[in-house]
Amino acid sequence: MPRAPRPVADGLLYHALNRGNNREAVFFQAEDYLAFLKALGQTQHRYPFRLFGYCLMTNHFHLLLSPEPGQSISRILQSLSVAHTWHYHRAQGTVGHIWQGRFKSPVIQDDDHALVVLRYLEANPLRAGMVSSLASYPWSSYRVHGMGLTDPLLTRMPVWETLAKDDARRQAYWRQWLHTPVTEAEVAAVRRSVVSGRPFGSAPWTDLMAGMLGLRLDERKRGRPKKAAKTN
Repeated sequence: MPRAPRPVADGLLYHALNRGNNREAVFFQAEDYLAFLKALGQTQHRYPFRLFGYCLMTNHFHLLLSPEPGQSISRILQSLSVAHTWHYHRAQGTVGHIWQGRFKSPVIQDDDHALVVLRYLEANPLRAGMVSSLASYPWSSYRVHGMGLTDPLLTRMPVWETLAKDDARRQAYWRQWLHTPVTEAEVAAVRRSVVSGRPFGSAPWTDLMAGMLGLRLDERKRGRPKKAAKTN
């Protein structure tokens, strides 16, 4: 089955994800996470994009980003993969593939749906049982949004302003919301978007975006199609 076309339009918001090759761990110690963030910064300088959120897990990463005019999500993520692989092999003294070859990057509607995705990715360590409080996890953008820390990699989403009247209230809201268990339906909806490549947003926007990007919205069953019954 041919792969779905990769969205390349400018000015869109993407939820980008990739996993370690064969789902193996990529990040083992602080230096590994820092090497990835360094590669992320280098890529941002070379192929400008606005980064709204991120989370680095043991064997995968999530990014919420929007390429600047003239840039493409494919070029950005390919460059990031190359830059990080170079840093990784230099530190570990290894060779070979680090990441799976095909990254995921569904388009996200730039409204409350973007906040849902940001919540999903920043709450990852909590859902995985790695921490009891997200404040203790240093490898995500949560401490910027929930605690007011600064990060030169990040840009504030316009929709962020709709959460409350000022930063202190927005941060308090974010802390409470992210430590409230995510519903199974919400998690399933975001994961379905990642796996299928389906745009994540309202139904009318999803249809519009799929048409613009040439994406199919019908969800095919996995596996081989059933053989037709033989006739005598």
